[in-house]
Amino acid sequence: MDCCMQKNFEIIKEYDPTPKNPDGSIRWFLYRWDDGKRGVRRLVRCQNCCTLYLVQAYHLHKFSEQKDTLFEDYYIVKDEHEADYLNRTYTGVQLEHKLIPTFRFR
Repeated sequence: MDCCMQKNFEIIKEYDPTPKNPDGSIRWFLYRWDDGKRGVRRLVRCQNCCTLYLVQAYHLHKFSEQKDTLFEDYYIVKDEHEADYLNRTYTGVQLEHKLIPTFRFR
């Protein structure tokens, strides 16, 4: 997994940051403070070891003097089916509370 820290990933799938209900309405934004334009989820594969990750990337908007900060959380998944399930089941905050990221880039 040390090779994964080099961020040499192939993007397998990009997920909609605003999952939809069956009627087409927005189910939720990825993060409650996100406008749906800056948070993303994607399924990636390390090009060295082939490990699959569900990546959740989001900007934490400034809350004082600090600049916006980009966070990228990487969660190991066994396959695309598991990544799809996690994506459609958990908001950004819920996913953070459900799983511990394998690693995080800031």
